[in-house]
Amino acid sequence: MKFECFYYPTINEQGEVVKCNKNLKEFDFRNEVPTKTLYYNYGKNFAIYQNSEFFIVEDGVLTKTVTSNELKFPLHIVFGKGTQLKIFSPKDLSSIRLLLNGEFEKEKELGELFCLSFMLNRLIKNTQYEIMSDLTNSSRDYNYINEEIDLRTQKLIDELKIVERKFYNLTIEHPNLKDSYLNYMNFSNKEDMLELSINKYFKEGTDEYKYYILTKSVWKSKPIYPKFKLDNLINSYNYRD
Repeated sequence: MKFECFYYPTINEQGEVVKCNKNLKEFDFRNEVPTKTLYYNYGKNFAIYQNSEFFIVEDGVLTKTVTSNELKFPLHIVFGKGTQLKIFSPKDLSSIRLLLNGEFEKEKELGELFCLSFMLNRLIKNTQYEIMSDLTNSSRDYNYINEEIDLRTQKLIDELKIVERKFYNLTIEHPNLKDSYLNYMNFSNKEDMLELSINKYFKEGTDEYKYYILTKSVWKSKPIYPKFKLDNLINSYNYRD
């Protein structure tokens, strides 16, 4: 089974941040599911509403489907591409008809940009390292090497600029958003960003899953904590038109 609520952010051709689940693996009952990433936090226990069915997640594991009469309230429910609501009675089930805005939408937006900034920076660095490693062994033409780096990283750099601009504007428009995001995400002081990565839920053989396996061995000895990384990101921005 594939669920829309388990997604990752990406940049489309129009420079918009969109939610995507392409190449994410499917989940069966008794499988652990990605209940928390850098950009959403559904909690360990909730219901997924999809295709007129209710799927129950208990302690981070997909366990069963139930009818609406079997639901227990109050209930955290997730539907569509990550819309979250807390409902208190069967009467509130009409809210999941997508007539209401979900909770924590701005916090998720900040988290998506935070995640994209981190991912794009890592991709740019990895691409630079790969080119330097491959080409310096076969060429001493440093102009050619620099041109190749520019060529292969230009699209990533353009996307990073889009993300930085959106991140900057969002934090300026909502000065308290960082605090509400951290409150929503409820990060522990030493919560490992690798464990929050959606990459481990990609299908084996995809570039994203290969990246997860590669970084897993590196980060195991030197974990990265989201609170520290977010502060570093915000403090480092010096946006100019």
